[in-house]
Amino acid sequence: MTSRPTRRRVLKGAAAAAGFTAAAPYFFTRAHAQSDPKVVRFYTQDGSLGDLYMEHWYKPFVEMHDLKAEYVPLQGGSAPMEKLQAQIAAGRPEADVLPLHGNEKVFALRNDMLMPVPRDAIPEYANLHEQYISDWGPGMVLWCYGLAYNTEAVDPPPASWQVLWDPAYAGRVAINEALKDQALQMVNLAFKGAPYPVDEETFSHLSDLRPNLVSLWSSGADAEQLFRNGEIVMTPFWNGRVTTLKREGLPIEFAVPDEGFFVRHSTYAVPKNARNPEMAMAWLDFVIGVEPQKRLVEYGYGTPNKLVEYTPEEAEAVIVTDEAVVAKAVQEDFERILDESARWNDMWIAWKAS
Repeated sequence: MTSRPTRRRVLKGAAAAAGFTAAAPYFFTRAHAQSDPKVVRFYTQDGSLGDLYMEHWYKPFVEMHDLKAEYVPLQGGSAPMEKLQAQIAAGRPEADVLPLHGNEKVFALRNDMLMPVPRDAIPEYANLHEQYISDWGPGMVLWCYGLAYNTEAVDPPPASWQVLWDPAYAGRVAINEALKDQALQMVNLAFKGAPYPVDEETFSHLSDLRPNLVSLWSSGADAEQLFRNGEIVMTPFWNGRVTTLKREGLPIEFAVPDEGFFVRHSTYAVPKNARNPEMAMAWLDFVIGVEPQKRLVEYGYGTPNKLVEYTPEEAEAVIVTDEAVVAKAVQEDFERILDESARWNDMWIAWKAS
């Protein structure tokens, strides 16, 4: 039976992947003393989320500290964990801060890839909800995976994931290949009532969806454009991206299906052998402050900062402020996602080729 946690349990569960809360010793490991302390390296996101990062999180910090920034694009919103593992072992990770999904954090901790982020390095922790503070960095960017739809083309508003399979929407639906683990869990919620196991039955239901599919999108920016171009009327999507499209005037809404939806956040960590760990931790302290987190809320994402206030419109857009909606959130098993991801990926590739 699928667990239906309360709002408090959902927030704590979403934070569980952030790890332990005990303070760690305040020290840095310098693998490269010759690294330039005035250069900091960040990963960039695509689409509207990338705009938020660049305009409100990176540029102000870089200007404030008179730094030079080097930017590395993320593909599909995920850090390249095996590549990073090799870079860390060689003493030169390509970024000084790592945004980690729950399964990526499990991988990083199993492989000893992260530098401790002690509490006394982050004064802004005083204003964070406790469940978003970890030994490895703050958790932030609360986002939801639900059903985005065009209100002029989908009527009545969808109440179930199974509407994606409705023949009325043949050739007008997309699903995500980016973070495909959520797409696979979504299929299971629709037809099994629980996110696991991912198996042949899961992919049989995906095959039944083929007549409706026009795209397997590989980034949030791709999905945004599919809506702008009128190529799709519905897709599983992330609530913050929906907020952006609505701001542009598109008739798009975000639905929480009755079978459940997913709530995640990312842990922002510093890799071992980071070339500028001091500035990485200074950025973590900056970005969880009230002003940067308020900008995050304006883009439709929840914040762990207790001092940030929501307007009624913002509260509706971030989803997780509504206890009745949060009651539908389904917990994800990030250990399982990591352990089974290779098998799921093989099955996905075979399904695409069939």
